[in-house]
Amino acid sequence: MFENWPNRSRESDSIVIQEFDGKVLSDVLHEHDMFELCFIYLGKGKWQVGASEGAFAAGTLLLCPPRVLHAWRGGEGGGAGNLCSGIVLRFRRETLPAGLLKLPEMRALGEVREALSEPLVFEVVDRERLRARLRSVDRAQGVLRLARFYVALELISSFSFSQVAVQQVEENGLSAREMARANELKRFLAERFSGSVSRAEAARLVGLDEAAFSRFFRRAMSTTFVDYIGSLRVRHAAALLGNRRDLTLDEVAAKSGFGSLPSLHRQFKKRLGTTPDSYRKAANSEFLAP
Repeated sequence: MFENWPNRSRESDSIVIQEFDGKVLSDVLHEHDMFELCFIYLGKGKWQVGASEGAFAAGTLLLCPPRVLHAWRGGEGGGAGNLCSGIVLRFRRETLPAGLLKLPEMRALGEVREALSEPLVFEVVDRERLRARLRSVDRAQGVLRLARFYVALELISSFSFSQVAVQQVEENGLSAREMARANELKRFLAERFSGSVSRAEAARLVGLDEAAFSRFFRRAMSTTFVDYIGSLRVRHAAALLGNRRDLTLDEVAAKSGFGSLPSLHRQFKKRLGTTPDSYRKAANSEFLAP
């Protein structure tokens, strides 16, 4: 989540931590080789882990295993009310070696480690205490940093947690990773179809190059990127023609993402076999229940 934010850690570090304050969370789907703990202490929005989604609010703590696609997004709209603050801590599997966790003093951490193969959501009982412990990790260096990491994880292990159900294969044959990308694309295109949206932008959103993206899109959506956007725009225009009789055809074209009225005509004729004007007349002639 914080790839582009300044931080003092190195990629080679076994523990990487970053606190963010008053940020707009607008993640693209991403993955990495480390476990990731994200603690939100201010703000609200939605998280996505694999093909699963959930809401977050102040006090949410979620752990994501390595190589699992995930993203965090703040509340809808702009303004200070949708800014988020929290702490992200990433750690490598080697920081929790099996031999160390056999020690009696590490029993609580061992119980958490056994559940780390799946994403986990924790019920944080003491937010300020957790925040302080995570901050203490950020301030430490060397062996002390590792020791404070264990102390923070011990507190986390005292919280109740539940696993996030991540489906492995859907009925249509897509893996959890592919479903995550498909769901993200559907959300993104449903929000952006009426404006300018490029294949490159959509590919970047789900972490694919353009060639791989085109192959994936056709397989996941059973159509091409261009045709999918065209269908969204025509459906939106049809709804406006039937429900917004105060709008001119030019206004319908603009609100639906078509660059011009001729473009709207071409797409309507191609996809619905009629013209926008004829479609509106037919809709107006139907009986509308009060």
